Amino acid sequence: MFDLFAYLNCSHSPTVEDAWQLSDHTQPDGYTDVAFWTDLAELLEDGGFTGMFFADAYNVANNYQGSIDPTVRRGEQLPENDPLPLLSAVAAVTERIGLVTTASTSLYPPYLLAKKLSTIDDLTDGRVGWNVVTSAGQLEFENVVGEYVPHDERYERADEFMRVCYALWEDSWEADAILRDPETGTFADPNAVSFIDHDGAAYEVPGPHMCAPTPQRTPVLFQAGQSDSGRAFAARHAEALFSFHLSRTAFQSYARDVREQMRATGRSRDQYRLYPAVTPYVASTTAAAERFHREVVETILPETGLVRLSNHLNHDYSRYDRDAPLEAIDADGIRGALQAFVADDRDWTVGEAAIRYARYPTAELVGTPETVANELERWGEAGADGFVIMGPVVPRTFRAVCTDLVPELHARGHVPSRNTLDGTQPQTLRERLFGSSLLPESHPGRVDPD
Repeated sequence: MFDLFAYLNCSHSPTVEDAWQLSDHTQPDGYTDVAFWTDLAELLEDGGFTGMFFADAYNVANNYQGSIDPTVRRGEQLPENDPLPLLSAVAAVTERIGLVTTASTSLYPPYLLAKKLSTIDDLTDGRVGWNVVTSAGQLEFENVVGEYVPHDERYERADEFMRVCYALWEDSWEADAILRDPETGTFADPNAVSFIDHDGAAYEVPGPHMCAPTPQRTPVLFQAGQSDSGRAFAARHAEALFSFHLSRTAFQSYARDVREQMRATGRSRDQYRLYPAVTPYVASTTAAAERFHREVVETILPETGLVRLSNHLNHDYSRYDRDAPLEAIDADGIRGALQAFVADDRDWTVGEAAIRYARYPTAELVGTPETVANELERWGEAGADGFVIMGPVVPRTFRAVCTDLVPELHARGHVPSRNTLDGTQPQTLRERLFGSSLLPESHPGRVDPD
């Protein structure tokens, strides 16, 4: 079975920023409207999606030309609202769909974020996932913590951040702590609630956690790091790995590397899932799908991609000739963004990469439901457990996937039918993905570090 997650953000465009020019892309007006999101959530849940995956950013980036002007002009992840408050509204109109939100270990204090995510896990009946990021932009750090933290050090701190959260979620409250005993006047057993007394290199957190155990305790852990540090971090913590690849061959190589790193940390293949991002352009005929793809690509201006590439890599690409080859620089930002091009089987110029990155470095699957399903099956054979579906035009892309592609995948036995899901009790997100609501005993979050 394939899991399908819709890639979203609380901005005007989740995938192609220049798509605001297209008449059937309604998110520029809808992203500030709760009804837009609840309607989209119902479409996705009814249409067979496993989850909604909300990306997020934390700064108005000024990497390109050393100014925020290009970012503002191109609307590069701007304006953008916070997805956390939205999840409760979406949960109220759905029963099954998972709700994955992005939050940074570099910018949140662990105690505060642990409480927020526990609250959402309660309000969603255990359907929350956390996309763990470490942030990358200079201004993100200046705005929130004051001092920029280099790439590898961010992951070192993130590792400790996770240990703090695990202690709060998994150890601070015993499962039977809530008594509500009117005879003794005891709401909760003081002996079942404890301090975590974390005293580490980056964080001092005494605890205890303020939230009683939630349906999942720890949210399902998503991670998208593709650098060496990011992959090592994922091998220790991630349950779902979201990645960008321009080709199936590049993904297959990535999947092999992840498997080896997971094995080295004692984690088996059934303890994590791989979700490469793909961008489907699905229509009843190949010609219609190609026309849709061409319509999107023709809206893109090269500067939009250069701004996005510069902001994500924390590196100014305005200094390069657009016909120059894209170099494997030692970027301190989101290194996986560059790795997708470096690992590809063709050489990219800066200008070509900019146009491509303006719609993200993913496999673009253009065709009928049958041809797109054929290609998804090949990715499944290469190691994909499902896909993060990028939507250039919202809700058009997702509606086409729900009405045309999902029935084809269901006919081939790759996704369950809505009738099948209606016959079962709603599940937590982890239960739906792994069969149990709680982290496995072998996960680092359940293993006592002492």
